[in-house]
Amino acid sequence: MKPNRKFYAGIDSGGTKCEVLLASEEFGIISTRSYKGIHYSLTGAKEYSNAIAGFISDSAKKIGLEMSSCMGICVGAAGAREDKDRQEIQKILSKLTGASVTATTDAMTALAGSFDGNDGIILISGTGSVLYGHSENRVIRVGGWGRIFGDEGSGYWIGKRALNIVAREFDEKKLAGKLSRLSVNLRNEFGIDSSNINSMIFGGKFAIQSIAPIVLISAQEGCTLSRRIVDEAVEGLMWHINTYMKISGRKTLIEIAFTGSIIQNENILSRKLKRSIYKIGKVKVVKRRHSPSFGAVLIAAGKFKPAEII
Repeated sequence: MKPNRKFYAGIDSGGTKCEVLLASEEFGIISTRSYKGIHYSLTGAKEYSNAIAGFISDSAKKIGLEMSSCMGICVGAAGAREDKDRQEIQKILSKLTGASVTATTDAMTALAGSFDGNDGIILISGTGSVLYGHSENRVIRVGGWGRIFGDEGSGYWIGKRALNIVAREFDEKKLAGKLSRLSVNLRNEFGIDSSNINSMIFGGKFAIQSIAPIVLISAQEGCTLSRRIVDEAVEGLMWHINTYMKISGRKTLIEIAFTGSIIQNENILSRKLKRSIYKIGKVKVVKRRHSPSFGAVLIAAGKFKPAEII
């Protein structure tokens, strides 16, 4: 590959991994590489920017490209919530790379990539839950208030609700009756029962969101309690969507893409959610067209303009 071939760099930077995508002037993907995650909130602008610059330089070097040929860089930075933080990243990273830099949120790069820069909604349900909708040059956020009093329909919320229901079941069993499929599956998978549930959960090391897949399996197996949790989770996620539609005032059809471990794969919850969305009539479920790192390339090239989140 010619070292002076022009390219864009799109970065999807999260706590788990950092993906660097290099694309040509025509938006053909040249390379995609993953590096160890670096979270802005834990490092600060200088250390963060140094790491990102190193990742981009390494990606370019490995395929024989020179940084002087970089036409633009965009970083979707998890944890850089404030505009002043992103401005500082832009300033430092531009000096380090010699390229034009845009620093934005990981939500913006996900929106840009999912819909090729067009209007659309991303609904995220992993450990937490949040919705971002892009329409008429506005980005509206719904949810994302955290696991203590928000994140309805997320993995953590499902796990917490399951523990609540199972604890009640432990009390009710004193009257009579056998345990539900959910309680049996939790005991088989994690060893949770009435004698140790408090010590396991309040010990501080148990990942409550890890219960969510067991709830989905139990619901698929016909467990009434688990199906109730699934229905409640769908209701919580639909609240995000319906609230967005009211706030945005959207009258025409808009696409929605799922992301996050709870809904991006086919399961009993995602199927019920799709059926509920279908009833709205103005929202169409689609698969993401591109990755967030490709979305960052579109932003770097000026094909998608990051907007203030309201």
